[in-house]
Amino acid sequence: MLYRTIKYGFNLRIWFILLLLPGLAPCTPVLAERSPVEVLQGMSDHVLEIIKKDPSILDDKARLRAIADEVVIPNIDFIALSQSVLGVAWRKATPHQREVFEREFRALLMNTYLNSISRADYHGQSIKYLPMRNPPTGDRAEVDAELEQPNGPLIHAQFRMYRRDGGDWKVYDVVVEGVSLVITQRSSFSTIIRDKGMDGLIAMLEERNNNRVDHAAEQVPFAGKQDAGSPP
Repeated sequence: MLYRTIKYGFNLRIWFILLLLPGLAPCTPVLAERSPVEVLQGMSDHVLEIIKKDPSILDDKARLRAIADEVVIPNIDFIALSQSVLGVAWRKATPHQREVFEREFRALLMNTYLNSISRADYHGQSIKYLPMRNPPTGDRAEVDAELEQPNGPLIHAQFRMYRRDGGDWKVYDVVVEGVSLVITQRSSFSTIIRDKGMDGLIAMLEERNNNRVDHAAEQVPFAGKQDAGSPP
C-alpha cells in the first residue's frame, strides 16, 4: 500500500513520491515563463529520464537523495512551507531558529522518503497533471493531479504553489485525498511548541533525523538562504 501511518499522522514520503513520479501533463503552449503545470511536469520528465537510463537507481538511497536534491528541492519553497507549517510560531522565532527549523524539517521530509521508498512505489504508477481549473491568482496557484496505481484506487492530489517576487513557481504544500501536509504538520508541531517551545521542537526534529537508518550518509547541504517574504 502506498499509504502508511507514521508518527505525525501524515505520510510524509508520499509528498516526495508525488514530486518524483513520472507524469502526464495536458498540452499547453510553450511560454517564456513556465506555468505551474510546466514546473511540475519538468520535474517528472527529468526524473523519468534518469530512471530510464538506470532503473537500479531506485535501489540506491544515496543516488535517490542526489536526484531529489538536484531535481525536487530547487522547486520547493521551504521558506513558504516552514512559514505555513509554523504559523504564529514562525513570526515569534528568531532568525537562527527559523533557519535551523527549515533545515531540519527539510531533512525530515527527505529522510522519511528515503527510509520507506521501494521499487514497488514506482512500478506502474504515474501522475497525471490536470488542466488548471482557475488561472494563477497573483503569486498563488493550485494544480490538481491524479496518481494512477496498477493495483489500487486512483489517488487525488493537489499541488499548492507560490511565486516569490515574480520568480519561478515553487511547491509549498501537497494535499492528498483532502489531507494537507501543511495543516497536519501544523497541528502536530503546535502541540510540541506549546509543551516544549520552539527549541524543543527543533531538538525533537534533530533527534529524529539523527536516528534515521541512513544517518551515516552525508546530509544534503542547506540549499542557501531564501529571503523570507510573507507566507502564502
